[in-house]
Amino acid sequence: MPQLEFKIDWVDAEGVRGPELSATWASLQITAGDSVVTRVLDTRARTVRDFVYVPIYPLAEWLATNWWFLTREFGSPAKEENPDFHRRHSLDANREGYAFPSVEVVSSGSWTHLTWKRDRSPWTKVEFLEQGEMWIDSEEFGEHCTDLIDRVIRRLVALGVDGTLLQDEWDAIRNADQDETRFCQTAAGLGWDPYALDDHGRNRVFLLADKLGELLGEAVPAVNAEDPSEDWIAIGDAVFKTKKIRSLPLDRIRSFRHEADRATIAEPQYRYLGPAVLGVFHRSQPWNVGYECAQRLRQHLNLDGQPLPTLPELAKALGEDAGSIRRVTRPPAAASGWPALVDGIITHSDDGNPAFAFRALRGDSQRFHFCRALGEVLLSPDSNTLLTRTYSERQQRNRAFAAEFLAPASGLRDRISRTVVDTDDIDGLAAEFGVSPHVIEHQIKNHRIARFSQALDSSG
Repeated sequence: MPQLEFKIDWVDAEGVRGPELSATWASLQITAGDSVVTRVLDTRARTVRDFVYVPIYPLAEWLATNWWFLTREFGSPAKEENPDFHRRHSLDANREGYAFPSVEVVSSGSWTHLTWKRDRSPWTKVEFLEQGEMWIDSEEFGEHCTDLIDRVIRRLVALGVDGTLLQDEWDAIRNADQDETRFCQTAAGLGWDPYALDDHGRNRVFLLADKLGELLGEAVPAVNAEDPSEDWIAIGDAVFKTKKIRSLPLDRIRSFRHEADRATIAEPQYRYLGPAVLGVFHRSQPWNVGYECAQRLRQHLNLDGQPLPTLPELAKALGEDAGSIRRVTRPPAAASGWPALVDGIITHSDDGNPAFAFRALRGDSQRFHFCRALGEVLLSPDSNTLLTRTYSERQQRNRAFAAEFLAPASGLRDRISRTVVDTDDIDGLAAEFGVSPHVIEHQIKNHRIARFSQALDSSG
């Protein structure tokens, strides 16, 4: 059974204005995993049913006109309260008076996050009863949406309806060549409609792609979309300077990476995301890739669940000099001019060693971000990249790596004997492992180690 399914049964429409609406009137059932997203209470009929009666055309048009946003615009703290981001990603902002469920779609790369909530549909007499969330493979999500759009277009053509916005938009998307696709993805990542840009806007997109190169994927959701030019200049300058003075040998990390590379030969059932993704299934969600990698590195370093609460202890475990780590984690003078969502840079020096630069951070955050960078050295060993506050797949992965490396689930389980933890427990564990209480809370929740007390739940 597919994770996501659109069930459509065409029905005759009586008194519906607009040929594209009349032609595509149907019963629509959306299922996501075990949840029926379209389960409603019909207050007029006083019944509960698993489908709604709507024209499918507005749904297909919303998917097509927002295609590049739904597939390439990642979330970030700056976008959480942005009404334009909500409009581009939420079906409830595009209902056009019909009983569509409240669904939000946000990609993080190769995974797409769907959320839906209980809601009363305005202008209709139905209430949506289901609420939940699901991560779905982005390629699979795209296939389901493509199938829905194609079905609607075939229906329109069969009933003699032509020249709609949906048909024109979908034709442009399907016929985009490689360069046009890359342009549209970059523009949409900034929150810009690629088909509404003037020549100046198009040139800014091309310049951004040219200046940032391989950093583009992580930089786009992190730069100031109002005027990204200052941000790309600051990033490029920081990478150039970092290469010269901020490298570390990280021999223990490299030896672990080489061992993991050799292990791929004996494990052909795995598909690797890169040279050293360390035996993680290709469909694994990004945080699970980060957890798995951190756990294997800890095993390699014989750390078990041992805390690494200070920078000297972390340096000793890695076989590095604490002073050298302090040097590379000390913020450069120009860090204050970085984009607000960029916390660090990972690149390579001329001798091939990993090189780093970080924004000014307090002690526990400094170690946490350095460990995020270690995750990138392992998982993307030959690429330059950024540490950002966005919710891209890469950033989810390296945050999970850092959390598990500094506050391993096994160590937390050894120390938590009760089924419910409170604020004092969280603060004590944070002090012992040298991380923020926020990291401890996430580790306990994500690894299902214990439940939170009512006071802690309500404060979160």
